[in-house]
Amino acid sequence: MSARLDKDSEWLPDLKGGDGPLYLRIAGALADARANGRLQPGDRLPPQRDLAQRLGVDLTTVTRAFAEARRRNLIDAAPGRGTFVTPGGPDEPILDLSMNIPPPPYGINLPMLIRTGIDGLLKRSSAGALLSYHPGPGSPAERAAGTLWLDKAAARLPVDRVAVGTGAQCLLAAVLSSRTREGEVILTDHLTYSGFTALAKNMNRDLAGITADEHGMRPDLLEKAARKHGARLVYLNPTLHNPTTLIMPERRRQDLIRVARRAGLTFIEDDPYSPILHQAPPSFLALAPHETIHVATLAKCISPFLRTAFLVMPDAESLDDVARHLRSLTLMTPPLMTGLAAEWIRSGIAGEIAAGVRREAEARQAMAGSILNLSTSRAPGFHIWMSLGKGRSASDIVDKAQRRGLALSEAGEFATDGNSDVPQAVRIALGAIPDRQKLSEALQSLAVILTETRVFKGTLV
Repeated sequence: MSARLDKDSEWLPDLKGGDGPLYLRIAGALADARANGRLQPGDRLPPQRDLAQRLGVDLTTVTRAFAEARRRNLIDAAPGRGTFVTPGGPDEPILDLSMNIPPPPYGINLPMLIRTGIDGLLKRSSAGALLSYHPGPGSPAERAAGTLWLDKAAARLPVDRVAVGTGAQCLLAAVLSSRTREGEVILTDHLTYSGFTALAKNMNRDLAGITADEHGMRPDLLEKAARKHGARLVYLNPTLHNPTTLIMPERRRQDLIRVARRAGLTFIEDDPYSPILHQAPPSFLALAPHETIHVATLAKCISPFLRTAFLVMPDAESLDDVARHLRSLTLMTPPLMTGLAAEWIRSGIAGEIAAGVRREAEARQAMAGSILNLSTSRAPGFHIWMSLGKGRSASDIVDKAQRRGLALSEAGEFATDGNSDVPQAVRIALGAIPDRQKLSEALQSLAVILTETRVFKGTLV
């Protein structure tokens, strides 16, 4: 501790009236004190035993608090000299509640499956097949596996309407490249998947956000926007919407389809999460096959390791056109990765992993609901969409969480360009932290922040 702090003992965390584990509240108080200048780089903290006595807590609590503060790069220990506040800002958050990826599947050793799966594929496949270029929309076997994976979305799809890509993002890019021009307006939700907004911006396509109600995008506003902008495409994420977690009911889907047919619109249905649901509403692909371009990735329901996704076009001719653009973007999918994905789909392993992901997601939902005191639903999504209520600032919550070693996403990250009416809300992802105990610690730390800022409204999905 510096002489100033040694003399006056100016820094002591106020633990009264707080919530969450004491050690996290102490670590959080350290982060706040360094951020507001009460603690400066080089200040020496009291010995752990002395601090425990001053705070009226046991030594183990302070030891855990200091360990957490070191993890966040807030403090460091110099042998024989004491514990000092570190210079500069904290490291990038380690406990990631911002990346929306599937959690490790419950009861399944995924790394072992990957090792044995690759080993078996190498033994069964010829070297020439794996070491050569495979231009086109995927091999016949991979495209056939795609129709199996998409069977719940739309049964008996013709293979000549299906393409395979290296993740959903490259398939979406190929669709925009083939179906739109620079400066063209694409309609989407008022809040939508941030990866799509970034893609549209990079390709010089404009987005027009459509306001939603409790059932999803409003059909009347969609029709008005289609006339106003002369739009041809509507991007939707209707099942476990990212970020709001909404599952659009079938009646609203039918209403939107009627609008699309009157206005000459085609849907881009981004549907990564249906495979983890026990039961999902009928897809746009099933309800309106001639008006729907469907994208389904394995990365969001199995693992980012399987960077494989499937695209369904309304007909074979339009698929051929998109495939030409896809070749210019990626040339081909990696044969080893897509070959393993196809084998896992055919053998049923992919379905078993998705079921394990669903079970783990349900367990994490229960944990988050208990720690954050939120209402829950039965839909096993990977994230929480939390409305902060009137007078609360999402950016303040995110900044304070970052100072405490957590990463969150605020609503503004999902707003379409030019959309100023952004709610004060945050998305809390539950899948990126592999270990449940670490996830519990992250959620407990977040609960302290939310209590301190008097957040009072949340929904877990």
